[in-house]
Amino acid sequence: MKELFETEGKKGQLLLASLALFSSEGFDRVSVRDIAKRAGVSEAALYKHFSGKEEMALYIFRKIINEYTFQVSRIAREPVSAVERLCRIQKYTYSLYRDDPESVGFVLLSQYQFWDRLDDAEKPHFWLRMLLEEGIVRREIAPKPVYLWISLYSGLIFEPLIQYRYFFDEMPSWEIFSEEVSESIRSLFGSSGRLLSGSNFFESGHRPYSDEFSMGEDSNRESLSFGRVMNDKEKAGGEE
Repeated sequence: MKELFETEGKKGQLLLASLALFSSEGFDRVSVRDIAKRAGVSEAALYKHFSGKEEMALYIFRKIINEYTFQVSRIAREPVSAVERLCRIQKYTYSLYRDDPESVGFVLLSQYQFWDRLDDAEKPHFWLRMLLEEGIVRREIAPKPVYLWISLYSGLIFEPLIQYRYFFDEMPSWEIFSEEVSESIRSLFGSSGRLLSGSNFFESGHRPYSDEFSMGEDSNRESLSFGRVMNDKEKAGGEE
């Protein structure tokens, strides 16, 4: 994700310096002076671009999440099973962490501080919800409330990344570690779908998901509108 900032000149230099410090030291332990020193500029030069470290951190967080959500949206629309798409999103996430642990680590450690300051359309949960609802309707995934599935899936993906650095015993290679998590996803979601095969669960009157979490007419319009925005972004990227 660092390439998102490398084309922003002096501003990007400041953002990369702050990202490295936020990831290694934590947001609260980093000062504007620390960032300016790391970037090789004066504090006055830094304030020409940002009002302070919080604005910098939010800018970085939003930029990374927006790119992540865009990539998740592309995977969520691939023509494979819902469970396979969930695994591909996990593998994409783990490849990001492998290649750029600073960026992913910063987002994981800062999510509770900045998450509520993002618009809903910036978050990947929209696409996860759509994917899971589709899997439930197709009987690939058991009909549980979507918020529960998203919570379980998010924990299964992100908690191992948070904890990975704290284990001092010998860990498997990154590829093996990622595949083990993928197998856990297949086991959790795939087995839930297989249990429904040949059953009369849906015919017995159960809804695929509760009305509270279903996508009504207004949500469908929002889905189509948001999908067009993502498609427009893809086209714009292809024309550059």
